[in-house]
Amino acid sequence: MRIGKLNLNKKVMVIAEIGNNHEGSFQLAKKLIKLAADSGADAVKFQTFIAEEYISHNLDNERFKKIKKYQLSHEKFKKLKKYASTKNLIFLSTPFDISSAKYLNKIIPAFKISSGDINFFPMIEFISKTKKPMILSTGISSFQQIKDTLKYIQKFRRLDNVALLHCMSLYPTPIDNANLNTIHMLKEISKYVGYSDHTLGIDACNAAVAMGARIIEKH
Repeated sequence: MRIGKLNLNKKVMVIAEIGNNHEGSFQLAKKLIKLAADSGADAVKFQTFIAEEYISHNLDNERFKKIKKYQLSHEKFKKLKKYASTKNLIFLSTPFDISSAKYLNKIIPAFKISSGDINFFPMIEFISKTKKPMILSTGISSFQQIKDTLKYIQKFRRLDNVALLHCMSLYPTPIDNANLNTIHMLKEISKYVGYSDHTLGIDACNAAVAMGARIIEKH
């Protein structure tokens, strides 16, 4: 499985998760990309969304206003991708709505799907049809839910460039709650497995690689 220039059969991919830590600041986003490059990461990953399609301001206006402040324009994402390229980093972003997925399809080599959207089938269908590599975080999904999603993806494509990431939906995750044995379970249903790490330090990441993880996404 290849993601951009990187072959997962030959190298473990390290993704620096930037997410929304830029808090809407383009300059801070660039700074975080540089720090990721300086750390030796292979890729950076952001989150792309249109607040109006992601959160109802009628139901949760305070959260809507906060998320809207963090929203970067498509033009800024395009510039961030170009900047990441100058640092020899693969640029990735997680879409949280179908419109964002359609835009990202123009600029990213692979899609990352958040654990909360593992059953967001309309978006998964669109992404599956692009035939681009897919990385799915599993979060609190049941084993059956994960298998159901893979079966759904198979309606539109093969699974040889789909990876599953084990992750715990705790921020931060205590090291004794990392539950890395789940990696072995995921390897039963997916050729490519990784780990999205919310612990402090790198011990859990090292252990995950020893257990067969080919992608490390570090938060």
